[in-house]
Amino acid sequence: MKTLMRNFMSIIRRFQIATLLNVAGLSVAFAAFLVIMMQIEYERNFDRCHPTADRIVRLDRLQMEEDMFAPILPRAFADAVYRSSPHIEAATLLTIDYRRQYMTVGEENGREGFTELLRGCYPGLAEVFGFTIIDGDARCLEQPEMAMMPESMARRMFGETSAIGKRLHLEERVYFKGDVRDLTVGAVYRDFPGNTQLDNCLYTRVNKMFENDWTSQNFIGYMLLDSPDAQQVVEDNFNQSFDFKGHGCDEGTRIELVPLTDIYYMPGQLPDFFECGNAGTVRLLFFVALLVIAIAGINFTNFSTSLAPIRMRSINTQKVLGSSVAELRRSLVGEAVCISVLASLVAFLLVFLLNRSQWLSFVEADTLLQNHLPLMGGMLLVAVLVGVVAGAYPAWYMTSFPPALVLKGSFGLSRSGRRMRTVLIGFQYIVSIGLIVGAMFVQLQNNYMRTFNLGFDKDQVAIVELPQTIAKQHKDVYVSKLKEYAGIEDVAFAASVMGGSDAYSMLPMEYDGKEFYTYMIPVSWNFLRVMGIPVTEGRDFMEADAKRDSVDTYIYNRSARERMQMEVGHELSGNGNGYIAGFAGDVRAVSFRKEGPEADVAFVVNDWPMHVSYIRLKGGTNVEEAVGHIRRTLSDIDPAYPFDIRFYDDVFNHLYQKEQYLKMMISLFGLLAIVISIVGVFGMVVFETQYRRKEIGIRKVHGATVGEILAMFNLFYLRIVAVCFVIAAPLAWYGVQKWLENFSSRTPVYWWTFALAFLVVALVTALTVTYQNWQAANANPVDSVKE
Repeated sequence: MKTLMRNFMSIIRRFQIATLLNVAGLSVAFAAFLVIMMQIEYERNFDRCHPTADRIVRLDRLQMEEDMFAPILPRAFADAVYRSSPHIEAATLLTIDYRRQYMTVGEENGREGFTELLRGCYPGLAEVFGFTIIDGDARCLEQPEMAMMPESMARRMFGETSAIGKRLHLEERVYFKGDVRDLTVGAVYRDFPGNTQLDNCLYTRVNKMFENDWTSQNFIGYMLLDSPDAQQVVEDNFNQSFDFKGHGCDEGTRIELVPLTDIYYMPGQLPDFFECGNAGTVRLLFFVALLVIAIAGINFTNFSTSLAPIRMRSINTQKVLGSSVAELRRSLVGEAVCISVLASLVAFLLVFLLNRSQWLSFVEADTLLQNHLPLMGGMLLVAVLVGVVAGAYPAWYMTSFPPALVLKGSFGLSRSGRRMRTVLIGFQYIVSIGLIVGAMFVQLQNNYMRTFNLGFDKDQVAIVELPQTIAKQHKDVYVSKLKEYAGIEDVAFAASVMGGSDAYSMLPMEYDGKEFYTYMIPVSWNFLRVMGIPVTEGRDFMEADAKRDSVDTYIYNRSARERMQMEVGHELSGNGNGYIAGFAGDVRAVSFRKEGPEADVAFVVNDWPMHVSYIRLKGGTNVEEAVGHIRRTLSDIDPAYPFDIRFYDDVFNHLYQKEQYLKMMISLFGLLAIVISIVGVFGMVVFETQYRRKEIGIRKVHGATVGEILAMFNLFYLRIVAVCFVIAAPLAWYGVQKWLENFSSRTPVYWWTFALAFLVVALVTALTVTYQNWQAANANPVDSVKE
C-alpha cells in the first residue's frame, strides 16, 4: 500500500498540471452542485419555515372555475368563514396594498425618513404563522396604535437600541388606519427567510373599514386549523350551509382552502400578491445538478484511466510481489474516494469564498454554509459515491492485464476500453453543447424582452415614487421646480409603475351590458404624451378630462379593444361612469409571461391618487445632471424623504428577476461543462499519447510531418464532436422550444446558435488536443521507437 501511494504521489508530481486540472474541475463541479442544491432546497421548502405550516390554509372564494382573484376577499365574507367551524383555531386577514409608506422617526429637527411596507392584519397573525418574538409582546396587535416590526427593520431604524416603545409617524394617511398617524412599536419578531409568502414588514391592526362590506375585495385570508385533516370538513360545512347568493355571490360560488405549502407552485396566481414558483424550473435545476456531477465523474474516470500507461508497470510489479488483485483494486478505488472527498472540501471553501465576495448574489437561496449542514453532509456522501463509481473502471482496467506482459511492455489498447472512454467523453460533449445552446437562448430571450417595442418610450423617462405629501400638497411646486432644468421636457403621474408589474388595479366594468375585467392604470391627462404612446383612433386625454368629477375617461390598448369589440365614444358603466375617448396601439404593461386578457390595459383619468411621477428628459440631455437636479428638487421639498430615482432598466431587472437568475445559472453551468469537458479531453489525449508514442515515432521515420500527426489526432476528436452535435442539437432544440412556450412573445430559434455551439466546442477541443500532442509529435522518433 505504501509503495502504491508513493508511486501515486510520484505521478502527481510528474503530471502536476493534469492533476490540478482534474481536482479543480471536480471541486468546481461539487461547488456548483452544492449551490444548485441550496437553491432547490430553497424552492422545495417554500413556506415551510413556519412551525404551523402544515395546518395553515389560505381562504379562496371561487366564483368561477378558474378565478384568479379567488384569494382576494371581502372582509365580511372572510369573517363569516372564520366563525363557521370549531376546527379553526386562529385566523387573520392581510391587506393587499403593497405600496411602501413614508414614515419618520425622531423629532422634527432630527427626523429621519423611511419608506417601509405596512400591512394591516387581524391580531391572530402571530398565532397563525408562529412568529418568533425576540422583544415585546405579539398581543400588541390587539391595540390599533401599536405595530410589530422585523428585527432587521428595528436595527435599520434604531440601531442597537431597543425598538419597543419607539414612535413611528406616518407622513401620509393610510386607508386601513383611518386617522391614526402615530404607531408605537410593541413587538420585534425574528426575520423570516426569503422563501415564504409573508413579508418582513410592519404589521398593525386594521381598523373597522370594510367590516360589513360583502363585495369589495381588499384582503387575503389565512386560517390555522386544529389538524391538517380538518381542511375538507371546514370546506364542506361552509359550502353546504352558507347562503352565497344572499350575500352577493354568483351562483356556484364556493370556498376552497389552499394549504400554505401548495401556494408557491399553484398556477394562475397573482404575482404581485403571492410569491410564485415553477416546478419545471426546479426539475430543470435538479437535472442540471445531476449532469454537472455526471460529467465531473466521467472526467475523473477519464483522467484516472489516462494515467494507466504510466502506473500499470508499478501496479503489476506489486502483483508479482504477492499483492492480490482485490487488494490493489480496493487501494485504487480508495485513492479515487480520497481525491473526491478532498475535492468536496475544496468545494466548501469555494462556496464560502464566493459567498463572502458576493459572487453568489444572483442566487435567491441563503448560501451561508453554516445554514446548510445537512446538505454538506449529503455532499460528502455524494463525493464518496462519485469516488467509488468513477474509480471502479480505472481500478479494474489497470489490474486486468497479466503481469508478465505488462512488465515486458507488451500490452496495447483495448477496443472495448477505448470505446467506453469515447462514449464517456461523448456524453460530456452532448451536455456541453446542450448547455451552450440553452444559455444562448436564455440570453436571446432576455434581450428580446428588453428590446421589444412595448408601445411606449422607455429610454428617456425617469421614475420617482412620491409620498402623498408631495404628490398632493406640493405637486405643482414639484413639477415647476423640475422644469426649471432645461433638459426636462415634461412630468406626468400615474397610480403605479407601468411595465413594472404583472398585475394592476382591476374593477368590473360593463360594455353593451357585458361585464368584463381589465387592468386599469389611473394616469394624469398628459401621461400618454410623456410616455410617447400614440393614440391610433379617437383622441388623447385633455386637461378638461381631469376636471370632471362624475365621468371617467378611458383609453384602451389594442388587445382590449379587439377582445370586447369596443368603439370610440361608447359609454362604460359598472364601477362608476365613464366613456371611451380613444384607443392606443400595442401597449404592453405586463411581462411577456402574460397573454390574452391579462395583457389588456386601460389608461383612465379620474380622481384616484397618483404617487408615481414620470419625468421625461429631452434627447441629448446629460442624464447625470438631470438626476442631480431631481435629487435637489426632492430634498428642497422634503429633506427627510428617502427618494429613489429609477429608469426602465431597473424596472425590467426587477420584473424579469427570475429569468435573469435562470440566465446566470444556465450560463455559469454551461461554462463549467465546457471546462470539465476540456479536462476530460486532456486526460484522454494523455492516455492516447502514451500508448501511441511508438506509432508516432514510426510515422515520423516514414516521413510524416508534425502537422500530419496533429491532424490525425484532431480528426479523431472532431469526429466525436460532430457525432455528439447530431445527438445534442435536436435535444437542445426541443428543450428550448418547451421553455419559450412560457412567453407570449418569444425570440426566433436561430440556426446559427447551434452552429456557434458546435464551433466553440470543436475549437476548444482542437486547441486542447494540439497542445497536448505537440510534445509527442516533436519528440525524437528514435527514442519513441525504442520505448
